Amino acid sequence: MKKYIVIERNRKRDSFDLINEDTDGLDNIWESHIPYKINESEKPNVRPLIFDNRSDAVKYKNKTQSDRDRDWRENDYIYKSFGELKPKWKVEEYVGNLFK
Repeated sequence: MKKYIVIERNRKRDSFDLINEDTDGLDNIWESHIPYKINESEKPNVRPLIFDNRSDAVKYKNKTQSDRDRDWRENDYIYKSFGELKPKWKVEEYVGNLFK
C-alpha cells in the first residue's frame, strides 16, 4: 500500500518544509523546516505526517498552499530579499527517505 506526504522543496535550495505528525486536523497544521544537511542522529526526529491515501494528502496540501499563497502575497518582498522562491507544496509518495 502506498503512503503519501505533503512537502515543499522549492522555496529554499538547502532545505525543505513538510507537514509533520503534530498536525491534528486541517485547522491545526504544523510544518517543520528541515535542512538537507542534517546530522544522522537528528534524522529520526523528522516525523512527517504520513497519509494512507492520496485524496487526504491533497486536502492538506491545498489548505497549506492556500495559507502560504496568502502569506506570500502579503510578504513577498521580505522573502525575495532573502532569495526565497514562492512555495509550491506537493504530495509525494513516501518511501521512507526524505533526503533525496
